[in-house]
Amino acid sequence: MATKGQFWRTVAAKTIMFFAINVAVFTALACIVIVGGCVSSNLYEVTDEEYFEESDEECLYYSMMQQTNYLLSGENASIYGMEVEVTNGAGEVIAATGGFAQAKAETPEFVHTYAADLLYDSEGHFKGMNAVSIEEGDRLVAATITAYADPADFTAHSEFNREVIHILYSMRYAAFPLAVACFILGIACYISLICAAGRKPGTDDVVTGPLYRVPFDVLAFVTGILMIVPVLLARASETMVQLIFACIGVLYFVNAVLGLTVSMAARVKRHELIRGTLVYKVLALIFKAFCAIPMVGRTIVILLGLSFVEFIYILLNHGDSGRLIIGWILAKVILYPVILYIAYMMSRLKAAGSRLASGDITTPVDTKGFVLDFKQHAVNLNKVSDSVGLAVDERLKSERMKTELITNVSHDIKTPLTSIINYASLMGTCDPADPKMREYSEVVVRQSDKLKRLIEDLVEASKASSGNLEIVPAPLNCCTFVSQTAGEYKERIDGAGLTLVATAPSEPVMIMADGRRMMRIYDNLMNNICKYAQPGTRVYLTLSVEDGNAVTVFKNTSAAELNISADELVERFVRGDRSRNTEGNGLGLSIAKSMTELQGGKFEIDVDGDLFKVTLTFPVVESAGDSNTAGTDDTDDTATDGTGAETVPTKTDVVSAAAQAAEETSSGADSGVAAGVAASVAAAVAESAPEPDPDSPSES
Repeated sequence: MATKGQFWRTVAAKTIMFFAINVAVFTALACIVIVGGCVSSNLYEVTDEEYFEESDEECLYYSMMQQTNYLLSGENASIYGMEVEVTNGAGEVIAATGGFAQAKAETPEFVHTYAADLLYDSEGHFKGMNAVSIEEGDRLVAATITAYADPADFTAHSEFNREVIHILYSMRYAAFPLAVACFILGIACYISLICAAGRKPGTDDVVTGPLYRVPFDVLAFVTGILMIVPVLLARASETMVQLIFACIGVLYFVNAVLGLTVSMAARVKRHELIRGTLVYKVLALIFKAFCAIPMVGRTIVILLGLSFVEFIYILLNHGDSGRLIIGWILAKVILYPVILYIAYMMSRLKAAGSRLASGDITTPVDTKGFVLDFKQHAVNLNKVSDSVGLAVDERLKSERMKTELITNVSHDIKTPLTSIINYASLMGTCDPADPKMREYSEVVVRQSDKLKRLIEDLVEASKASSGNLEIVPAPLNCCTFVSQTAGEYKERIDGAGLTLVATAPSEPVMIMADGRRMMRIYDNLMNNICKYAQPGTRVYLTLSVEDGNAVTVFKNTSAAELNISADELVERFVRGDRSRNTEGNGLGLSIAKSMTELQGGKFEIDVDGDLFKVTLTFPVVESAGDSNTAGTDDTDDTATDGTGAETVPTKTDVVSAAAQAAEETSSGADSGVAAGVAASVAAAVAESAPEPDPDSPSES
């Protein structure tokens, strides 16, 4: 049993609606026939009895007129039961039927008299009665026609017709509301049937039967052909049989249209009304076969078809014009080769685009044979192929460097962490009074500091690369950075067996940058040089002004073979030493590059054999009041005077700061080890801090 709300999807409900539509349609048609019959018979103005009386009178009159025509024209014919006599205005008898005198004597109550105008030609031959048009020579004779006939023998309607007319008369007003009600019922059932077409209880899918496999256009054609059969049978039959066949035809027409619309609704719901037709399938096969032909071949077929149509048109309309035909042929001879060549170029471009779409980026388009915009399009396809190739290479490179980054990060974090874990375990198993405890604690502190620096550098590199690093630009003198860097790294350069050659202009070179970030850039680059430069070689630190830009160049000779590209060197955790046995974590160049770009500068690396060169480029700005200010505000490296300008720390300042740090550090858990380390750091920093130069400006 169907669930509630889905009864209209059942076969029983559809059958009921189908039957109700038929009843509503035939009832509405019957009401229309009733109204039409009543209007044509004037039954809305007279009663049915009055209508019958008028009809019988008209029937008797026309019978009398016909009998009179038979009499006056001399035809050997008569109407049974009717006797007539025709007299002129003087009462003279013109003509009379043979039984008129007897009928007058026997049935005087059935007498009927009519006035008529008789028309005769010039020779006296009878032409007709009540003529509309009169020719020359014709004459009219006023006459009186007296007829004896029983009205019961000349009634216009049979008993059956009288009963039908009586029913029409009684239904003349009820037909209107009944037709409206049937129309509303039929429309409601039709809409419900259309909505339920293809639906079944328990599912929302469109379910169709075997009949739906027949193409819709074939189904409609067969239905239309069968619709002609009742019409042909009705025309070849008698009156009553015609009525029967007419009813059958109307019944068939209503149900055929209803069935076709329901089938169409179900096909529309399945989105296959057009695609399911035979015409569509044939056209689709033709189109598919046409598309299978190469583009040049398709062009030839189209041109031949158009030429055939044009030629037939010319022959039919201008066949006698030889000039027109010759001109048409010449136009085709000139135009068609051009069109075919364009189709040839387009087919080559299409094949190249298909190769590119399928992933073949190694086969370029041969531009030979292309002209005009087609050649440019072929060149553009080659550029697209090259761009895709570069993108693929970059993607592979990015994936490889991502893998190396993960490997390098794991290695650099795992190394100090392993040392910390191992020595912490040894410290847990040794006696606190054991002299080795100091050695173990120094290793733990050293590896902890290394891990701390690694994490801090990694965080700073991430901030710099993402642009989240705070930048406070101010006018800075690049000459001060060069001299300060040369002084600070003199000892490390000498210890590495290198010779530093620093060159800077005598005049201040001002740029807009953040002093702390610039010092970090210089420190990272100089630390990189100290680690990887070949001992016994020169290191060049050069500052110059080129095209309105301050250009700082760091150059050194690498100790190891540089078998890595410049782009890879600035990636995070990438070192020139692939064995990763040297100090550092591979973040220096990455941080320096990001900080340079955040301040509006350019960071370029050039590798030529063993020569390693880094170039920093910043726009030069106009000199301000404190034009020789270094601009570094890092409190760990510089101090400021009372005016807020930054100054280079002296040896005394560095020693005091280091001693204070040693004192603060010595209050920790392992005060002996920490104090020793801090004292060593203080002494090293004090020895490396430059003495103040009396000739140099106090601000840097």
